[in-house]
Amino acid sequence: MHLSSFRMARTAAILVAMGATAYAAGDGSLYVTVLDAKGQVVTGATVIVTSPTQIGGARTVVTDREGRARFIRLSPGEFKVQVSKEGFQTASLPAVEVKVDQSSSANLKLQPVGSATVEVFSTVTTVDTTTVTAGTQITSAELETLPVGRTQLSTLSLAPGVVATFGNTNGNPTLATGLNRDNFGSGGGRNNTYLVDGVDVTSPEAGTLRTTIAPELIQVQDVKTGAITAEYTARAGLFSSVTTKAGGNEFSGGVTVDYQSASLQDKVGYGKYDVGERSVRDYSAYFMGPIIKDRLWFVGSIQTVKDELTVKLPSGESRTGLNEDSKRFFGKLTWQISPNDLFSFTYNTNPFDFNNLSTPSVVTRRAAKTEQGGNRWIAAYSHQFSDLFVDVRYSHHQEDNKVTGLYTNAGPQNNIVSLSPLTPDQASLGNSSTRDLRVYKKDLLRADLTWLFDLAGKHTMKFGAQSGEDTLTRTSGINQNVAYESFDANTYSWGALPGGNVKSQRTRVLGVINNTPSLKSTAIAAGYTPTGTGGAFQSSDFNAYVFNEVNPAGGYYGYRNNFVSEASSTPKQKTQGFYVQDQWQVGRFTLSPGFRFDKYEYEADNGQSLFKTDYNFAPRVGATYDVKGDGHSKIYAYWGRYIDPIRLDMVRFTGSLQASSTTEDVRMFNTWITAISRGAKGTVDAVFVDKFKLPKTDEFRIGYATDFASIYSFEVVGTLRRDFDIVEDWDIGLYTSADNLEGEARGLYGMGTTPYASLSAPQKRVVDYFRGLAMPVEYFAGGGYTGAQNLARANAGQLNFALANLPGGVRKYKTLDFSLTRREANNWGGFASVSLVDAQGNSFSLGNADYQGDVAQFDPRLPYMNGKLDGSVDWLAKFNLFYHWDMGLQVGMNFNANSGYHYSASEKVGTRVLNSAPTDINQVFTEQAGKFRTDNFWQGDLRVQYGWKWNKQLRSELYLDIINFTNRQEATGLSEGLNVRSGTTTLYNAAVAHTPYAFQAPRRYQLGFRLKF
Repeated sequence: MHLSSFRMARTAAILVAMGATAYAAGDGSLYVTVLDAKGQVVTGATVIVTSPTQIGGARTVVTDREGRARFIRLSPGEFKVQVSKEGFQTASLPAVEVKVDQSSSANLKLQPVGSATVEVFSTVTTVDTTTVTAGTQITSAELETLPVGRTQLSTLSLAPGVVATFGNTNGNPTLATGLNRDNFGSGGGRNNTYLVDGVDVTSPEAGTLRTTIAPELIQVQDVKTGAITAEYTARAGLFSSVTTKAGGNEFSGGVTVDYQSASLQDKVGYGKYDVGERSVRDYSAYFMGPIIKDRLWFVGSIQTVKDELTVKLPSGESRTGLNEDSKRFFGKLTWQISPNDLFSFTYNTNPFDFNNLSTPSVVTRRAAKTEQGGNRWIAAYSHQFSDLFVDVRYSHHQEDNKVTGLYTNAGPQNNIVSLSPLTPDQASLGNSSTRDLRVYKKDLLRADLTWLFDLAGKHTMKFGAQSGEDTLTRTSGINQNVAYESFDANTYSWGALPGGNVKSQRTRVLGVINNTPSLKSTAIAAGYTPTGTGGAFQSSDFNAYVFNEVNPAGGYYGYRNNFVSEASSTPKQKTQGFYVQDQWQVGRFTLSPGFRFDKYEYEADNGQSLFKTDYNFAPRVGATYDVKGDGHSKIYAYWGRYIDPIRLDMVRFTGSLQASSTTEDVRMFNTWITAISRGAKGTVDAVFVDKFKLPKTDEFRIGYATDFASIYSFEVVGTLRRDFDIVEDWDIGLYTSADNLEGEARGLYGMGTTPYASLSAPQKRVVDYFRGLAMPVEYFAGGGYTGAQNLARANAGQLNFALANLPGGVRKYKTLDFSLTRREANNWGGFASVSLVDAQGNSFSLGNADYQGDVAQFDPRLPYMNGKLDGSVDWLAKFNLFYHWDMGLQVGMNFNANSGYHYSASEKVGTRVLNSAPTDINQVFTEQAGKFRTDNFWQGDLRVQYGWKWNKQLRSELYLDIINFTNRQEATGLSEGLNVRSGTTTLYNAAVAHTPYAFQAPRRYQLGFRLKF
């Protein structure tokens, strides 16, 4: 088997058209123009298209007065085109490729009856002159030819402008024009959208892919990377929509065996402990065919995957971690009820277990296991009324996720924070604290109308509406009922703390002391004098307090997360939306004005409405111009807006009234002072402020595309993107008090209680700037309360946070992308792309309840927070090539390279990795973000494959993948700061900034065998 003359072009296609398709149905369009021998249009010609992928049999259209036959709602695949008319010879094209969400075109010239020749020519190209949408399409042909993994995540790296995850094989790839690093210190975007046959299988909490299907079932994976039209809700990240096979009129199926072992892997380089010996057993089988020919088709599949990684630690311990132990079941029925009525039902499930023992930075006794699974199904119905199409679909996605500790006999977890590198013992006291059960549910009802009409040109008008509900049921706990964060020494003072939870909770602790007479009296009796207004303590009053009380579990008491009682909580997000989208063709111009309107309501677990948005207006408008009028080149422009609804973790954060009860406490004056109480309070943990706005991304694109020499196509496109209205949770007590903000500045730079007049000029400047970060108290009005009332509630411990937008928070991206495609000719083809990227900003927050509104030193308005975005690259290059011999042998190669990613000097706060304030006060007003960068990265992978036929129906393919065939084992991750990667201290001394903690895996070999019938 090898790629057809169109398949490589499809893989590399940088443009994915809007076309005239049903929502997420995986359909495409085909325009056929019929001419006579003199090049004049032929009206009334009969055009018939057929394909083994098209249920319902042949489709017939008669050419209009422009000689065009317009076919929409075609299944992706190769179509035979046949044209006939009285007085002319019949002409045909054997294979015209139809692509998802794209308009393919073909021109046929008819010769008169009696002519000696039949001349047929086609202008099918990779340039769709009707669209501005960017992306690529990956089919089963590419998955079986190129050396890519057998998951939908791994194939995303084939798309231009997509950055593979750094240092995390299970993380999300992301756009070069996007946030390539989350604030948990790992690579990966959290604003992608993943669909499988129209079911949104994106985690509503983490923004990650939550289901995988066998690659043999994929008809096409459509990866959109920009200019997404209004019919899709679409978050601001990349958009992956998988269309599965529907079956066919002939029975077919196959078995695939994919195998890796430690014996098929090169030796791991000395000291690269994060890289292990991998063993994979991947078996799949599928069967499809007709129940009733042309009327009722079925598909069924089962797959099992077991992926293990054995790591050898410097202590001499060797252990095997489970990356995946899963079973994937899939079934699909497609029923052509009548020529105008189509119904389909799809179901899949994949129970999936894994643990983190393969992560060497996790000490064995702290390891945790995860069990997940769930059910996903979609029922869809379509009807055609002449030039009007109606689509209705209902989808359901459920995912259960249970995390528990593997070992629970090592005492409570106790994380040590320090200003010095930790010893191996200090880095891993106690067992895993994890005990968590989450159940996600997503239900969506959607209806779409597609109307074809002529009015001053040709229109494909779409209208659609949807209504949905997302829920997250969580039951959480803490192993041993408590988890500590302690100091390594008894010398740390309130005014000079290492990064950690005590430092982040100082403002709340201060509020509790001031509002609790007994605590205030205790502090005064201990020799501390309140100097604030009205006899209140301010932060600088405690600068000399030393945390020196011994924790029997190790170190010195600082902070604890304390479990009180267990309960379940189910907050909700309800959505409603509608859109209008047109594709208006007038001569050489195609205009695609579109408008989305979506609104959201967030409910607490008791049904209480937390916040309702109005309809958010998201215009998306594009225009293309066919430069020569022959469909071979175009210029185009697009402007659009994407609304990014907040994740369910933040909804849970605000609306868990009946959740498990925990407290977050700081140890002072020989007592635990509760800074935060969560759950079981009967009141919300946080409120949405009245002026709350959902995050948004604006995108502008302009580009040019052309093809030449029959087999080549070239494109260049520039993109500007801007993320704004970024959301965070805010500490109301901190940000309504200039005194408290000044206290943070003084503690950060060791000013103590020195009178303002005695401060140096740089110190005064910093104090003034921090005081200027204060927000008007009414900014935090919300939940039916004024800002002053919410401040009083916060001070009384009745309210922890307010959800509000970050003033000044922004991310800006500029990219310039070049791509070149060579369609298959003379047995070979290929694709290459280069992306130049400039990503600037001051916020790492992506709606996951972080610290930019909690701790002043992370405020995006501070000058040092600006600069290159962490995780961004300066350039990205990739290419793939293939060559085949007629005797059945073929070779395919992928190559990826980038500049290395930017990162900032950082510190660890809880589980987050956050940009540090500069230690030199003179650097506060200079950009510091992203000033460091990892080394350049590149890797090449190779596939050698041989196929043969046993008979007309039965055939086999044997392949060998050589991953990282040059055996590069360079560092892919560097520690961002002191103790940021504290768990890997015993591995690489990664407590030291800029020390490697992750490396490329060595060359490995992967064997596979397919049997098809």
